[in-house]
Amino acid sequence: MPAAPSAHALDVHSTTSPSPARRTTPASLAAALLGALALLASLVGVASPAVAHTGPSNWDCLAHYESTHRWAINSGNGHYGGLQFSLSTWRYYGGPNHSGNAYPHKATKAEQIYVAKRVAWHGWNGHRAQGGRNAWPNTWSHCF
Repeated sequence: MPAAPSAHALDVHSTTSPSPARRTTPASLAAALLGALALLASLVGVASPAVAHTGPSNWDCLAHYESTHRWAINSGNGHYGGLQFSLSTWRYYGGPNHSGNAYPHKATKAEQIYVAKRVAWHGWNGHRAQGGRNAWPNTWSHCF
C-alpha cells in the first residue's frame, strides 16, 4: 500500500517560500510580458497591404470597389452596373444614347466605362463633367 502524502504536501497554505529561482518579481513579470508581446508580434507580423484589385485599368479597380467586378449587377439599391451608376446619371451623360440600353447594367463594360469618362472628365452634350471624386466619393481615391 502506498504511503499517505505528508501533512506538508496537503497544506496548500504552506508558509514556506518558493526557492529563489521561482520567486516572481516585478522585473521578471515585465520581462515575461515583453517576451510574450514580442512573440505575438512576430506571429502576427506586419500586415501586408491587400491587393486592391485585379484588372488592367483604373476602371477595373473602381468596379472592384463599387460592385466586386460585377458589370451586369442590378443591386436593387438604385445603382446599376460595374460602376454603380444611378439612372439619372446614366441618362444625363447619354448612357442610353451611347449604348442603346436604358439601364447601365445592361450595357457592356466598355460602354459603361465610356459613359464614366463623360461623368468624370469630358461631360456630354452641354453637360459638364462631375469629376470622378464627386461621382465616386468613397472609392475614387483608391484607384485614380
